[in-house]
Amino acid sequence: MKPAQSSSGTVSVPMSSATPKTTTPSESLPSSSKCISPLPATRSARAPHTIRDLSLRVIFTPRNDWEVLLLSSALYTGAPDGIYKYLDSKLASELRRCSYEETMEQARKMLDEAADCTGLKPEPGDPHVFVHPIPDSEYSIRLFPGSVEGRDYCLDFLLTATGEPVNSPFEFDLLCMPDPDAPVPSGPIVRMRPLECSFGIPQDKIDPGEEKFLLRDGAHCLLRRPGHRDVRFTVPIRRRPERARQPADAYYLHFPQYIG
Repeated sequence: MKPAQSSSGTVSVPMSSATPKTTTPSESLPSSSKCISPLPATRSARAPHTIRDLSLRVIFTPRNDWEVLLLSSALYTGAPDGIYKYLDSKLASELRRCSYEETMEQARKMLDEAADCTGLKPEPGDPHVFVHPIPDSEYSIRLFPGSVEGRDYCLDFLLTATGEPVNSPFEFDLLCMPDPDAPVPSGPIVRMRPLECSFGIPQDKIDPGEEKFLLRDGAHCLLRRPGHRDVRFTVPIRRRPERARQPADAYYLHFPQYIG
């Protein structure tokens, strides 16, 4: 089968790292609750993350929670000495709809909500991070979790001797393959590209050590290097709480799942 080119990834956010999305009645505040990020950021070992954890990566001294929340989703491009004037004008517009106290309380609650994120590099101590040296290489593969709801897992490369993340350190193809144990083909072969490329960042412009590839729980992968044996691996699957199935208006016929 011919590999299909993937735009691939999924993780995203402007600001200094990740922009959570969360529901709000205000047009000037963020509007949804899952976040995805191709930009430099670290993932705390504790879980879950809150929107506050991610939003506090700002490049100025905020005066209140509302300013933190606003600039986590609305990128400021003006002069540094004009940022407070910009924030004051935005807040004045907001206060036409709500009182100051209501506005600040909304911002506080939203910043303290849990955020389900993909693309944040892990910190030491995360129990769901896995590292394996690549045979005949001075580098290792690291797998680290992203959004639980999206079943996202990310891959990057480390220098084995130091544990330092590096961008594409050698020539390779990373392929996602059909499940070899599936009784029927489960999909095409997909050649993966760095997640950042799906956000318009050229591969040679990705910040050192920030490159990552988006995979999925249970994905079957193949790393192909010229002059070396292929490397195969399967991404871990995180257990998820079972959800009650909605009864369907249909008869169920039960046949054996495995035979022989």
